[in-house]
Amino acid sequence: MATSQLYPLELIDETLDINATDNYYLTLELSKEGVSLAVLDLLRGKYVMLRHYSLGEPSGGPVRTYTEIIDSDDFLRKRYKKVFIIIPSLNATLVPSPVYEPGLREDYFNFNFGSTEENGVFSNSLSFPDAVVLFSPRKEVMESISKRWPDVSPWHHTKPLLSHVSAACRSTDDCYIHLHCEKDFVTVIIAEKRNLTFCNSFAVSSPQDGAYFLFSVLDRKGIRHDETIHVSGNVEPYGESHIALLSFAPGVKFASPVIRNSFSYVMNEVHLHRWLNLFTAASCE
Repeated sequence: MATSQLYPLELIDETLDINATDNYYLTLELSKEGVSLAVLDLLRGKYVMLRHYSLGEPSGGPVRTYTEIIDSDDFLRKRYKKVFIIIPSLNATLVPSPVYEPGLREDYFNFNFGSTEENGVFSNSLSFPDAVVLFSPRKEVMESISKRWPDVSPWHHTKPLLSHVSAACRSTDDCYIHLHCEKDFVTVIIAEKRNLTFCNSFAVSSPQDGAYFLFSVLDRKGIRHDETIHVSGNVEPYGESHIALLSFAPGVKFASPVIRNSFSYVMNEVHLHRWLNLFTAASCE
């Protein structure tokens, strides 16, 4: 793994060809942690590149903007067969497809969260459940995206996350519990008998907060703590968040992508649960 001020995380398969990006899918995630990107080689059917840029320099230098990071990356200046953009966001609402009216999407969103950002409300269709997720990205994020990919409509992080849960719980009637962690919020998802019964996000300010919210939900639903808990996102093995979960439950498992594509051997250097949404997005179509 190469580590430098330019690329704090960079994993590249030797088959990656910067001049052949018409044969690649690009998935980009813009979160409060920074900018992450993965490249899928369609001819080989495997992920051949992973990069992550922190907004803050590892040396303690000035905080960079999303636009500065995007403009500095050589692969992000190329054209791809398809581009997927994921935006993790605390505030989102699910509306069942049978009652959803596209012209009322801002009304649905404002009913739960008040006035929206200047860039308005975006909608993503979901197959699990049969619903539409509505969210309003931060202005600085949308400005960065629109400059480079004006025709790409972003996805809320629950679109690939719920797609993963759908695939992961498909072969069992057991209760499936998933905790996804971002820098300042967590998303709790519960599926019972292959049906979604809970999906909500909670703001957190400490590593222990994710465990608190998760087990509060399980207690309210009468679900025992010895059920397996699947974890993804910003959780380090045996870090504070992981230990907080182990204090309440014996069965904590880091989730792996459930996808048709494979991974280059260079991905063995990272924990795949950290980039679950990034690697799942291309399978959502």
